[in-house]
Amino acid sequence: GRAGSMAVTRWGPVAPAPIVLLHGWMDCGAAWQLLVDCLPDEWPLLAVDWPGYGRSARRVDHYWFPEHFAELDWLLDEISPHAPVRLIGHSMGGTVASMYAGIRPGRVAWLVNMEGFGMPALPPEQLPGLVAGWLDSLRALPAARRYADLEELTAALMRAHARLPVAHARFLARAWTRPVAGGFEMLADPHQQLRTPIRYARADVEACWAGAVAPQLLLCGAESAHAGNVLGADGLARLRQLMPKLSIESIAEAGHLLLHEQPQRVAGVITRFVAAQA
Repeated sequence: GRAGSMAVTRWGPVAPAPIVLLHGWMDCGAAWQLLVDCLPDEWPLLAVDWPGYGRSARRVDHYWFPEHFAELDWLLDEISPHAPVRLIGHSMGGTVASMYAGIRPGRVAWLVNMEGFGMPALPPEQLPGLVAGWLDSLRALPAARRYADLEELTAALMRAHARLPVAHARFLARAWTRPVAGGFEMLADPHQQLRTPIRYARADVEACWAGAVAPQLLLCGAESAHAGNVLGADGLARLRQLMPKLSIESIAEAGHLLLHEQPQRVAGVITRFVAAQA
């Protein structure tokens, strides 16, 4: 990567332009396995660990959201310098992918975005408090999250995500951690938990979305409140106006972690979308 090594996980045949999988906050590339198991075996897939996640190098000081655009730009130049790429992203990864599709419209062939809406609008009067909170967090840096055993994390995941099957929760607990003395520690750099003083205005995000030309599929968890919290009550209708090539599908019995909660349903919708692009 631009600032140290970036780890990748590959599935399927080796191809000059694999489908790139971009994970969300506190997740990692290897955790795409649950969805990959439900996708066609002949698809060439490459999942990246963002810096500070999984097996990728950690930064020495901070993580700024705009750096994800630079990391993705570098990665795509490495793996597919001459052909547009196909992107599948979840949450933070979906936000990065969907904005990048408008920033570099010629580099994206098609895009699947799962619950990647960016951050909620921040009223200007809240900015001083946001920056103050960031300054305070720099004085007491977070420690890595630790669990006595994987069942403790499994139980925590199931409390937070009611639709997550226990077998999938156990898989994520193992994928997201490494063994340490006395238990297990989250792989993600604890600095990823710091507050950030950088926020985009919603108009900035929408300008990026409006610049995209590639066909896009947006997947929402039917039981997720994320879209409403970020976009507002009429947010999805506004997205359709901004992106004429956008298809929106709701995944039944799924929340924000739809790809881990309902991988079979998610894979079916993605497969149909991809077939329509051929």
